[in-house]
Amino acid sequence: MLALAGLLPFFAGAFAIHGFAGDVARQASAKLVLILYAAVILSFLGGVRWGVEMTVRPGSPRPLPLSLSVIGALAGWALAWQGALGGLHPWQFLVLAGLFAAHWLWDLRASTDLPAWYDGLRTIASFGAILALLAGWAAGSPFQS
Repeated sequence: MLALAGLLPFFAGAFAIHGFAGDVARQASAKLVLILYAAVILSFLGGVRWGVEMTVRPGSPRPLPLSLSVIGALAGWALAWQGALGGLHPWQFLVLAGLFAAHWLWDLRASTDLPAWYDGLRTIASFGAILALLAGWAAGSPFQS
């Protein structure tokens, strides 16, 4: 239930983007809010991967998984910052959707380190997030702010 509740801001953002289609300023705000939420959730997912690495290998965590776990947070931050400075572009939603897809694939590949129920949860949550981000991308180009 918590994961599904976590999808609500994704869907609310996508609906707001399309609902404000006639209001450039509000639509830009909705786009930025969706980008910001995606950045927050990518940071959360990176924290999960960091935590898994620290738990599974407490004495010697591998540098590569630790490094990869921060890519989503850093990319999300950069896209949010760019959007906040007035640089909203459709490709930002595609990049975020790609990052969610990559994180999902990483989680499936590393599923032996995770609880059995996590694969299903991540699949539903990832596809919901990706769908909402693609809806943001579909709102058109160029974005105005």
